[in-house]
Amino acid sequence: PLQNSVDELFSLLNFLEPSKFPSLPPFLQQFGDLKTEEEVDELKGILKPMMLRRLKEDVEKSLAPKEETIVEVELTAIQKQYYRAILEKNFSFLTKGTNVPNLLNTMME
Repeated sequence: PLQNSVDELFSLLNFLEPSKFPSLPPFLQQFGDLKTEEEVDELKGILKPMMLRRLKEDVEKSLAPKEETIVEVELTAIQKQYYRAILEKNFSFLTKGTNVPNLLNTMME
């Protein structure tokens, strides 16, 4: 997988088609910044023939339809305290103690 790096993308393209993508500097000059929508669209156009996207339902026809079951459970006492503190924006409660999860992690949950 690519890690959002044009250098990595070039390496893959060079591996796939070395005659079409022989050198990194011209590729970086053309696509290094990707500041405009036209540049992004041009790069997408280059990549489109190389991309393969398949969905499970298109490949495996014998799969049963997805079934989703929602199981409701009660919050524990400490979860209720944190939930109330988040709703009330009680930051002093959320940041007290040493064994308390990080405030950002708590807010994300």
